[in-house]
Amino acid sequence: MLSWWQHLPEMMDPIALSVGFFSLYWYAIFFLSGIFISLFLAILMTRRGWSPCSEEDIFDVFLFLSIGAILGGHIGYVLFYNPVVFLSNPLAIISPYDFRSGIWTGISGMSYHGGLLGAIFALYWFTRTRSIQKRLSFLKMADFISLLAPVAIFFGRLGNFFNVELPGRVTDKPWGMFFPDILPIGTLRHPSILYEAFFEGIVLFIVLLFFRKKMPFPGALACLYLAGYAGVRFVGEYFREPDTQIGLFFGGAFSLGQLFSVGMFILAGAIFIWLRQKNRATMAQKG
Repeated sequence: MLSWWQHLPEMMDPIALSVGFFSLYWYAIFFLSGIFISLFLAILMTRRGWSPCSEEDIFDVFLFLSIGAILGGHIGYVLFYNPVVFLSNPLAIISPYDFRSGIWTGISGMSYHGGLLGAIFALYWFTRTRSIQKRLSFLKMADFISLLAPVAIFFGRLGNFFNVELPGRVTDKPWGMFFPDILPIGTLRHPSILYEAFFEGIVLFIVLLFFRKKMPFPGALACLYLAGYAGVRFVGEYFREPDTQIGLFFGGAFSLGQLFSVGMFILAGAIFIWLRQKNRATMAQKG
């Protein structure tokens, strides 16, 4: 027997509010909510002495991170997932208004891995510009931000769900949902984006919180975040419908997101080993 909540994706409108040619999407609301709630938690953690920087710096670093994540996420989406569409209209890469159709489209399309690269670059730039005056450590800041990243991811994934995007693969499980405008019509699909919200957001946050004081050197928690996210994302991709414009690789074995996750996991391991070698003397003294 089907339940009403299985039809939620069919009943939801991605647009929360429209005024003239301007439309406010649910994804934007949840994305901004994730930033502000993460900022609020960052302030609370800073007041408890968890942060390597001052409360004043928290506002600045979040501004840098938000700009880096948005630009990196959108450029990453263009380059990785939809280059053909945007090459036909290059202005759409940076313009929220489609001059050809006269429609406000917003800055549509975000890639997590592109956003991650943009955020890392922004954080590195921020710590380099502040290091002379305040001696901010990039690795210590990366650990602190990694602890907060799952919170922002959780709200971002909820935004994906309310935007009725990133549907799951076909399933016969009783918790499957009906997603509109995807063939075959009327088939239950995994609510894969809710799986990702739970594991990439809530579970990963709890894991990082548990290991926060157990890390042997600066940068280790950031490596754990990268490896943890990569592992969860790799598994989660098996429940998500592949992007139609890209499909699957290696005979249908892996999606593009999984390939990125494998690279991310290997890179996290390599950085961890390098940092451990670099901090061997300090670790020996503590031991």
